[in-house]
Amino acid sequence: MEVLPFEILLDILSRIDDPTSLYNLLLASPAASRVFDHDGLQLTRALFTKDNTCDQSWETISLMAMIDSCTLPYPNLDAFVAGFIHDTIRQLRLPRIGEPLSTSRPLPHGLPDNAPVSTIRRVLSIHAQISHLTVACLEHYLEIFNALRPENAADPEVRYSTHPKSTQPWRQRFEGVKAPVSNYGSPTWEEEQRVSRALWRIQSFYDLCTAASQSRLGWPAEDVVRLQGMKARDLFVKWDLQYEAEEIQTVTEYLDYTRATKLVIPYDSYDSSSASKPRRLPWLRHPVEQWWPTRRRPDPHPITQLYEIDYATFGLRQIQLLAEWRASPLRTVKFDSYRRLGFALWCHKRVQAIGLAPLNLNLPGGINLSLWHFAWRSILDPREVEEVETRLQKEWEERELKG
Repeated sequence: MEVLPFEILLDILSRIDDPTSLYNLLLASPAASRVFDHDGLQLTRALFTKDNTCDQSWETISLMAMIDSCTLPYPNLDAFVAGFIHDTIRQLRLPRIGEPLSTSRPLPHGLPDNAPVSTIRRVLSIHAQISHLTVACLEHYLEIFNALRPENAADPEVRYSTHPKSTQPWRQRFEGVKAPVSNYGSPTWEEEQRVSRALWRIQSFYDLCTAASQSRLGWPAEDVVRLQGMKARDLFVKWDLQYEAEEIQTVTEYLDYTRATKLVIPYDSYDSSSASKPRRLPWLRHPVEQWWPTRRRPDPHPITQLYEIDYATFGLRQIQLLAEWRASPLRTVKFDSYRRLGFALWCHKRVQAIGLAPLNLNLPGGINLSLWHFAWRSILDPREVEEVETRLQKEWEERELKG
């Protein structure tokens, strides 16, 4: 390859349809690297048009390029939150009363026209990192999730009740049977993209903090202090929409696990006491086997034009109901208890396949929420259940004393 003419090498590079393969080739071939120095922006843009990455990740890549070139168009942290964060986080609902409608133009995607080759190479390098980490992260959580063996209520007509003459919901006990379980298989496009998006968000947060501490953003000093006091999950929140924050926290806990178990090569400055030194996602020590064929982006919903990754997972929504519903046996339960099982990532069909959305075929529509709550309670550690029940019992006793 090192003796091939420029035009032939350019043609070879233009036919690569995988960013990680292009990155590896540039590392292996000085000749290919020289061609990339000349036509890197065009090659990478053409390559990215073939990629399946979700819109929010492209928006994050564009953000990182702007940070790198010191062209971020937001004069302070609040303007950044209003102009970028609130537009890049999608929402499947009408705005609340008093909540302004977004009038901003669509966020830029991908690499800007002025992106230098160094920035393009860095994006390709991070893309390769994130591809590997995405596979490893999903394998980690799938191993935990697939080991679950939920119970379903033996009687499909059972109901948790708050009737004054009934036993309190957290004290009610029903006979259970092992749920029928099936393995839903390898991750879906939406599940992959939730992990990949979270990793891009984390890296962009690192970049933003570094640029702020180096005075490259032009933000007021108090905004820099505010940003440095945040974690990635704190930044990617829109109003009461927490689903991206939970994805980011899920992935962050996986990264913490890899560092603790020495599964990754940590970036040199990860433990640096200087906030101005750049941080970067770690590299895996072991190879991962990519899933083939590559999953294709599905069509958006015909009415909302949104994808499943544009709102919270089925599991996250159900756990919120479990925590808030008055007749729930686990009212007040924290999502932390379910995050370690990957519920911020899993699609509806995977959750259903493992027995956590049982149907009562005697009911119109087949849904009895008490059956679902029984199943979701059965997968928790008994100590976590006891903690919730103790809290609810204390709350009930205090309310009884007050009359």
